[in-house]
Amino acid sequence: MSETKTLKNIYTELKSKFQDKKLVFGVGAQDAKIVFVGEMPGPDEIAKGSPIAGSQEKLLNQLLKSAGINKKKTYFTNVVKYHPNGNMPSPKEIKAHAAFLREEIKAINPSIVVTLGTLALNGVGMRQPLGNVHGKIFSLGDHDLLPTFHPTHALRDPNTKTLLEADFVKLKDLVITKLSV
Repeated sequence: MSETKTLKNIYTELKSKFQDKKLVFGVGAQDAKIVFVGEMPGPDEIAKGSPIAGSQEKLLNQLLKSAGINKKKTYFTNVVKYHPNGNMPSPKEIKAHAAFLREEIKAINPSIVVTLGTLALNGVGMRQPLGNVHGKIFSLGDHDLLPTFHPTHALRDPNTKTLLEADFVKLKDLVITKLSV
């Protein structure tokens, strides 16, 4: 098994591989016990230089607060680190970023990874319909995985927002059982 790379090493490799792209790297605590994986940065995220911004960040902040999670003790990243030309990344782009995402998660070494959306779920290597697996906890050896919906989709669909809120109740329970001393 290869040595764990530092986030700085991973970001340097990303910059080298995607020289012609405006990259948005992960933000948060480098020793976070919870990592949130989104899909890709949009215009708000690129402008802010953060993996999540705008109204979706506001909703996520509300969900974190309701779950009793301190945002400053978490880490946020995206599968794809730039906004693709065609609006949605191609399978080739997702594959090109997935190895970096795995290294990024390995460098943080969280206890819990929460994927936000189908693309994020695919990015961590799970090829299941999100509707079938959201809110379920999967043990992936070093960490537990909790797939859920991306806040962007919840802002467009009240039913999805209800499901997302229910998934954050499950996250709260997972945090209590897994991270409480």
